Amino acid sequence: MPVNYEKVVEIVRLKQIVCESTLEMQKITSSFGIAQWLMDEIGNETQEVLMLLCLNTKNEVNSLSVVHRGTINQSIAHPRDIFQRAILSNATRIFIAHNHPSGSHQPSQNDCLFTEKIKQAGELLGIELLDHLVVTSNSYYSFREEGKL
Repeated sequence: MPVNYEKVVEIVRLKQIVCESTLEMQKITSSFGIAQWLMDEIGNETQEVLMLLCLNTKNEVNSLSVVHRGTINQSIAHPRDIFQRAILSNATRIFIAHNHPSGSHQPSQNDCLFTEKIKQAGELLGIELLDHLVVTSNSYYSFREEGKL
């Protein structure tokens, strides 16, 4: 059956709309500063929470979202869950972070594999992964600071 190309219409159109926000636009200058904020924000959660910070070309946070809430010892997310948000927020760089309710800030083997997968997907899409942070209520692990990114 031949396709009538004259009838093809745009089904989805994306448009960026800047809304008023109570959050002050923060410029990211270090993993340490973000980690301190996230330790307070999600460090005491009883479930793993995976957060995404999307940054513009000036390293300012233009989007912040909880990508997934997991169980006491895991959060399952797919790269598409992260990059869907990053693309829709027009991000050029991203930070990902999650907490460890166990109190240990050391990344698991799955955390390391997930970080590498996100890094590779970001390289393909042209969206740089600046860091992946693992936080607790009083400590953090930075893949960037440890030379793993």
